[in-house]
Amino acid sequence: MVFQKEPETIEQYDLFHLRFSDVLNKFVTSLKQAGVKDATIKGHLIAVRSYIKMINREKIFRDIDYTNLLNYVLTDKSLKTNDVKHHEAISKEELEELKKFLREKRYKNDIDNNFGKKYALLVDFMYKTGIRVNASFHIKWIDFQFVVGNNSERYARLDVIDKGQKLNTKYLRREYYDMLSNLFYRDNDNDFVFDELSQNALREYFKEFSQKINHHLTPHSLRAGAATSLYYQTKDILMVKDFLDHENIATTEKYIHSQKDPSSTGTAILTADYDYSDIDKLSKEQLLMLIHSRPEMESSIYMTARQSKLITR
Repeated sequence: MVFQKEPETIEQYDLFHLRFSDVLNKFVTSLKQAGVKDATIKGHLIAVRSYIKMINREKIFRDIDYTNLLNYVLTDKSLKTNDVKHHEAISKEELEELKKFLREKRYKNDIDNNFGKKYALLVDFMYKTGIRVNASFHIKWIDFQFVVGNNSERYARLDVIDKGQKLNTKYLRREYYDMLSNLFYRDNDNDFVFDELSQNALREYFKEFSQKINHHLTPHSLRAGAATSLYYQTKDILMVKDFLDHENIATTEKYIHSQKDPSSTGTAILTADYDYSDIDKLSKEQLLMLIHSRPEMESSIYMTARQSKLITR
């Protein structure tokens, strides 16, 4: 945009005479006026600096002050990095309401009366895998392979190309894969799994549902909601990072929406003086009621029981 040239046609003269004012006026300001966010512009500048570093490494141009170019000319410290709008997270209760809404909705050309079930399973799949909407619609049956885990259970391994052309691997329990297959598979491994459904229609259904419950949700809310739920169940930020396929934890932290419960804050926990022997006084029914009232507690106890081989199935 500054030079009005393709990258491969840039000459030494262009870099030698490049000034910060050119970058600011012809690139940064122009993009801001077009509504591009600071974080995106900063990402573009990072890409340009990477290109300049390559030119320097290959010694394509000599007599260029690359340090000045990289540190001052192609760097705008006024750009913010926190202006990216993060989507509202969907709660588990809202997810169930959404699936019910989709199942009960009337659809055009729904010959088998199955579109409701299919859209409901699609959002459930996106929530439980954390795969973005565009990538979900590009998954083919051939992308699945069957493997056996260390616990001797069977899984369907899914390799999908997600944002940034990164390979994203997910492991679905075989029972869940079978549920997908029973509803969507049409005897062709090269078919797209969700090819009967529409990405644009899904976005419209989210708008309708958002208006109904007065909470702005988008398909990306499934990913944010899953990350939030997974973190509060496990308290394992690294697991959530892997689930979202992020390269750094800072990005993951932005996905986890705060749930303000004073009793779960660090100070409240550390200043409490609990007598855990009181648990022994609770009846079996009381314990079960407490366990099932907290999803994170259910998950923790269930996984611990599995690891201890108290639950074998």
